[in-house]
Amino acid sequence: MTNETGDKKVINQLEKDAIEFFLGQVSGNLWPYLYGTPRDATDPVRGGILYNEMLENEEEYYLYKYEAELFQNKGHLIASLIGSNATFIELGPGSEQSLRLKTLPLLRVCPNLSGYVGIDISQDFLDKGLKVIRSELPHLSVRGTQQDFTKLDSLPDAEKQVIFFKGSTIANMRQEEVPSFISQIGKLARENHYLLIVHDANQDEVSLMKAYHNKGMALMMENIMFRLHRDVDTPGMIPEAFRYQPEWEPTTYDLKHVLSATQPQKIHLNGHIVEIEEGQKFHTLSSFKYPVEVFKKLIGSAGYQPIDVFFDSSNRMAAHLFQKS
Repeated sequence: MTNETGDKKVINQLEKDAIEFFLGQVSGNLWPYLYGTPRDATDPVRGGILYNEMLENEEEYYLYKYEAELFQNKGHLIASLIGSNATFIELGPGSEQSLRLKTLPLLRVCPNLSGYVGIDISQDFLDKGLKVIRSELPHLSVRGTQQDFTKLDSLPDAEKQVIFFKGSTIANMRQEEVPSFISQIGKLARENHYLLIVHDANQDEVSLMKAYHNKGMALMMENIMFRLHRDVDTPGMIPEAFRYQPEWEPTTYDLKHVLSATQPQKIHLNGHIVEIEEGQKFHTLSSFKYPVEVFKKLIGSAGYQPIDVFFDSSNRMAAHLFQKS
């Protein structure tokens, strides 16, 4: 069952973000709406479904499989640094598959683990995820809270907290958003807590384009416009009239997800009229690919000290362990 209050919060924010996006006030801000789910069998909003299909069909998309490999092969090293009696607080646990392939391999090797807390805006995702953790680790204290983890005003209390942030969400945040987000986490957590965070450090344009410039990724990115059209009042919008093209900017480490209009449109949006020309580009979201040292400084600016960093076999995915005293 979906959480109605949470859904309304998402829709209200989506309308605000859509207005700013189409008026050109902000770019790259649509990442929270990438994984939309259909309301019924005829609903074209299928972002989450398309993401899973992309993972299955696009072999060059390395991020998911190498992140899973990282936790499966290096989880025991990370766990040894954290030590015993930790409580993991995971921000955005993700799908059941993500929990089985990434989270559980790490939790299993943590000595005398005290607990696990999942925080997700989707009550449905959260319920399914907690069920997986409870079934696999029946003696562990497991709980969850339905919140938007990018707008937290509190964190579950525990003696030894490990804030766990896997996946790509941190990379979707604009550069100026990351330090403030991490700083807020630091203010809410206990002293001497750990921060375990993963990012893609790949700087090779060839492999990046292979990973992102493919049919599966295009379908998922283009689906964002169907999400906007469904959940925001946008008369005149033609959601199918956009085509995907990623762009890499190495100086800012920014893999931009760009949609270009394939025909003119005149969109009525909350009292505004937005005229779109054929070929006009829209930067929907970013996947930042920070070099390891740049990422350390970014998180360090929020008051965290680096402990160690671990890589997958391709040296692209990096898992950083930080501590804040």
